[in-house]
Amino acid sequence: MIVMKFGGSSVADGDRIKNVAGIIQSEKRPRVVVVSAMGGVTDSLIGITESMKDLSGDILDLKVKEYGEWLTKKHTEALSTAIDDQQIAEETFVAVNGLIEELRKVLLDIGHSEQLSPKSMDYVLSFGERLCINVVSGTLRAIGIGSKPMTGFEAGLITDSSYGRARPIFRELRKRVARCLRPMVEEGVTPVVSGFIAANELGDMTTLGRGGSDYTASLLGAALGAEEIQIWTDVDGIMTTDPRIVKEAKLIDRLSYVEALDLSYFGAKVIHSKMIEPAMLHDIPVRVKNTFNRNNEGTLIVRKQEQTDRVIKAIALVRDVMIVTLFGVAMAETPNVAGRVFSVLGGANINVIMISGSSESNLSFVVSSKDADKAIELLAHKVRSDIVEGLSLIHDVAIICVVNAGMAGTKGVAAKIFSAIYEADVNIMMIAQGSSEVNIAFIVHASDAEKVVGVLHKKFIE
Repeated sequence: MIVMKFGGSSVADGDRIKNVAGIIQSEKRPRVVVVSAMGGVTDSLIGITESMKDLSGDILDLKVKEYGEWLTKKHTEALSTAIDDQQIAEETFVAVNGLIEELRKVLLDIGHSEQLSPKSMDYVLSFGERLCINVVSGTLRAIGIGSKPMTGFEAGLITDSSYGRARPIFRELRKRVARCLRPMVEEGVTPVVSGFIAANELGDMTTLGRGGSDYTASLLGAALGAEEIQIWTDVDGIMTTDPRIVKEAKLIDRLSYVEALDLSYFGAKVIHSKMIEPAMLHDIPVRVKNTFNRNNEGTLIVRKQEQTDRVIKAIALVRDVMIVTLFGVAMAETPNVAGRVFSVLGGANINVIMISGSSESNLSFVVSSKDADKAIELLAHKVRSDIVEGLSLIHDVAIICVVNAGMAGTKGVAAKIFSAIYEADVNIMMIAQGSSEVNIAFIVHASDAEKVVGVLHKKFIE
């Protein structure tokens, strides 16, 4: 059994959904399919929902009506193109139309109440995937493949109630997924499961946060003991670096779980970092493939680390970040200052991307630029001023992360990398190395970032 996940670009319209159906049909092993919302739908749901609280009366009604018509047109055109069987097309249209009517009522309720909670936002966002699973499942049935559309919850995905970033309840999830999906697959039916969305124990819709569809595929694959988890996207696989920066970037045919985890954490957007863990824990290979170049074998992610003489296997770049430095003489004599700081930030769902303590009296860390104002406000109010005397910010910086499992235990790797950067006349502002010794991350001025990526790629990869 395999799990096949298709992202929004792969199911963006009727022609692409028809192409996806062909890929699924060519796979002869039993399969579970996971799909995202059609391209652009999730962003449109966020936009329309947030605009509801600022509208009222006839304008509110008109806005919801127009949005419903746009959504209906988008999905009707897709199913008309993808589904050749008239009866199945009509059945799919009824399902799609019913969901859009339900969404219309939800949006009007939000507008009239002028209240938008994380719970109601998750419910609205669920409609993108719920609409798409009906179109994809209908397309499969039209070409003779037994199929059933299922929400993540119907497939057995159960989470806590942390709306917007729900956490799976793993022990219960494994039993439910096996009970819901295995008999169906064994009977030759292909479930089409909504990525990104699940539900809590009460059945209230939850979402798994950014990268949720990849995470859904990995959770289902782990629970079912899948032979392979396939992530179908719009690129051939994971590249040595961003080809928009370095034209000579190459496809990496094989990565270890740890290498893939570090690359995805530090900006490689092909897969999301949290989807690696379930596959890694159950030793299930992950293959990244291109929906539009299906004959390419893509990138295979497995446990065994490939031996290579290269200093660097891949380079990731993170833009739009900021260095925050806290300083104060009293910090040196106060236990657990870092713990207090990161607890405050974590409680506000602010991710600390990188940490560096220059001395006992100061602490530097990196956050996304979009989180910077919120982080500063929290630290000003919740960290004692008699311990932390001041705070400084450095804008316009970027993180570069170099990855290679071969770094572990190899002498002189950092020296070679930093010598190359020195020769390029670029200053390094901050350095960190993971305990796994698979990556080295460092910060440079944003204006130097692409230059450094190019220099390192040319010297160590090309």
